[in-house]
Amino acid sequence: MKKACLILLLLLSLGVGTTMAGTCPPTPPASRGDGTVAGIAAPGGTQYYFTDALLAGFDCFEQLSAWFPSYIHSTNSVNPAHEVVDMAYAVEGTATFFNVVVPTSGNYTLTVRYAFASGLFPGVKDRPEGIMVNGVVITNDMHFPITGNFETFENSSIVVPLKAGKNTVQMFNIASASISRADTLTITAGGNSACGGVPTAPGSLSAVTASGDQINLNWSSSAAPSGCTVGSYSVFRSTTSGFTPSGSNQIASGITSTTYDDTTALCNTAYHYVVEALDSAGSSAGSTQASATTSACPVTSGVQINCGGTAVAPFIADVDFAGGGTIHHTNVINLSGVTNPAPMAVYQSARVGNFSYTLSGFNPGSSHTVRLHFAETFFKTTGSRTFNVSINGTTVLTNFDIVATAGSINKAVIEQFTEPASSTGNYVITFNSVINQSLLSAIEVQ
Repeated sequence: MKKACLILLLLLSLGVGTTMAGTCPPTPPASRGDGTVAGIAAPGGTQYYFTDALLAGFDCFEQLSAWFPSYIHSTNSVNPAHEVVDMAYAVEGTATFFNVVVPTSGNYTLTVRYAFASGLFPGVKDRPEGIMVNGVVITNDMHFPITGNFETFENSSIVVPLKAGKNTVQMFNIASASISRADTLTITAGGNSACGGVPTAPGSLSAVTASGDQINLNWSSSAAPSGCTVGSYSVFRSTTSGFTPSGSNQIASGITSTTYDDTTALCNTAYHYVVEALDSAGSSAGSTQASATTSACPVTSGVQINCGGTAVAPFIADVDFAGGGTIHHTNVINLSGVTNPAPMAVYQSARVGNFSYTLSGFNPGSSHTVRLHFAETFFKTTGSRTFNVSINGTTVLTNFDIVATAGSINKAVIEQFTEPASSTGNYVITFNSVINQSLLSAIEVQ
């Protein structure tokens, strides 16, 4: 009993609530709130509790065997139930409020009350979050400096445009090192009340191909109404001409110049762009669409990627991924059951969650061998981690279980497939979690 108490105290000192003991259930928990609860009166505005928000993007954090975001008791919380939301450890975690009501359109101050100590992220002094309002990303970098203690609360604020009536406000994680005590969201009037209109649409948008993975944009300045100032520009991108700008296709925000270099483009791909201007009253109409096609993909004969890790010859550091998080450990991996395994260090890191890799530069339609490397380093029993894998839309693994295939924990497994490159010379390899998080140690395309 004494040992159990000591373990509990250790977890609490790391910022882990008592509800987090034990292994993760096979499916994520349900959000307690649906994000529709009305706010309560606060000095100068309205306050909302994070425990009433709709939580989504749950991740099982293997080091603690717990699902996040999570609800945790906090003595110093202003919530009457003394509960806060722990957003840490969930790469894609979100907290959404659908019922943020203000009397008039304009600029408002959004304030989050929070607390965090170093916990399991030693040396991390700031845990930034993203803020989205009515489907538009306001920032990917709202700062939350360390408070030094999980019961020492401070405030972080940002100015956002809201419309009269009901608004949707979402805080979203941009990394697993996210704030661990989110208490309240408070909306108060702020900004230049003389600003009563949005800017004109940016003009003369042009898109120029720079390389196989870069397109450069420039446009002319927007004009703001009297009493207003253009604060920034947002860029939206789609592979579909005539698309509607939204939060789902926004690739940049907070731009203060009239140029932007899109360095996340794929080779040999046509892109369409729209730019909007933002002042304290809101966003302008979209610019006229501009389009460009990246240069042809360089032809490659193969690739070896250490998923979730640094370069370990002949495998290069993790690259060409979208989504997911990473894990690292020092487990000794048994390589005896596979032919031509990667170096052991490759299996000591992994990408986990729901994610994909897009590997470009192959001759369209050319056939290659795709080798996927796995090693289960956490779960000891079958059925604890299962996931599906597809290559260019074709399912190649269904309910794949690493332990069941390898026969034990800490043993390497390689699944190998011969598949054609797409018509654009790509291999898109997608991992979807079924029970707990998908896991991949390395990719080879030969």
